Amino acid sequence: MTGQAGWGRAGPGETLSRPEADLAAAREQIACLHRELEETNRGLSAMHAELADARQAAGRLAAIVQSSDDAMFALTPDGVIQTWNPGAERLFGYQPEEITGRSARELVPDLPGGEFDGALARLRTGERAVEFDSRGQRKDGSPVDVAVTLSAMREAGGALTGLAAVVRDVTERLRAEAELVSARAQREVLAERDRMARDLHDSAIQRLFAAGMALQGAAALAGRGEMSARIDVVISELDTSIEEIREAIFTLRRGPRQPASVRAQVLALAAEAERPLGFSPSVSFGGPIDTVPEGIAAQLVPVLREALSNVARHAGASAVEVTVSAGAGLLLRVTDNGCGVSAVARASGLRNMRERAQLLGGSFAVTGEPGGGTTIVWQVPLPR
Repeated sequence: MTGQAGWGRAGPGETLSRPEADLAAAREQIACLHRELEETNRGLSAMHAELADARQAAGRLAAIVQSSDDAMFALTPDGVIQTWNPGAERLFGYQPEEITGRSARELVPDLPGGEFDGALARLRTGERAVEFDSRGQRKDGSPVDVAVTLSAMREAGGALTGLAAVVRDVTERLRAEAELVSARAQREVLAERDRMARDLHDSAIQRLFAAGMALQGAAALAGRGEMSARIDVVISELDTSIEEIREAIFTLRRGPRQPASVRAQVLALAAEAERPLGFSPSVSFGGPIDTVPEGIAAQLVPVLREALSNVARHAGASAVEVTVSAGAGLLLRVTDNGCGVSAVARASGLRNMRERAQLLGGSFAVTGEPGGGTTIVWQVPLPR
């Protein structure tokens, strides 16, 4: 054994035999393979970790798609539906097996060749995503307002391989926007109403009031003859006009009020008349008064106001009976025990009441004798 440096390895100045050299080369190859195997294992471990991360990310993405309230689905480049999430089921009403393989154009039938096809064309030319609002159609045929986002899916070379669609129900958003627009418009209307109310109050009412004051002075100069009676009628009409303008101003500033019942309005007018009359008028009702349409009640109220005002100004009465009844028609009767109606008042002061009756296809009559009191009867038909 002298001259050997050990198994398979030569010492200084020594050479290995051929079998020993072959064995050393084999061992070196095994060592290289071992190192390569370790590197491969490390690469596989890293790849496995990346794959696990990718699977987790895909799982999270799938969970988002499955749990989203938005409709999410995949399309071919031509717009054929390939996948369908639960959000799409809820929004459009189709089960996956009913809609996959069909064109997404069926979901927006009111836009053939419109925004949907325009979006596809833009994506094919290189755009990454396109958004637009549309009116979709559910399985049952009902419409739904939607916001659509189409995103391009491309291969490494940039060729379009498919589309991802996200569709959101925007009905509530559009309703809120409409309400906001309506609120802004209402504020503008209210501001304009307030301006008109100020103009009416500062101009029309003041001029009418001044005219009334001037007429009262003229009536004092005219004495108690026919001219004074005529002037009193005009003053009464001016007072009525002022009250109506004030009511219009209130409506302009506050908006239309919920109308009170006919019964409540009649009783309110009777209470208002107590002070100028000096006593409380008697009021009675008959029939379904509170079913009288609002348009007819709107004519009845100023007629009764005018009638009570005439009694307070001209009759010198100590009692007034007001009767309102509803049947085939609406009837208003006002009777006083005063001095009776004059020919002047019959011709001029009661014209407004007659015109209101005629406007509704009704009639108006006034009767009275000197010293025997006055009765007015105002009646109009009621719709069946």
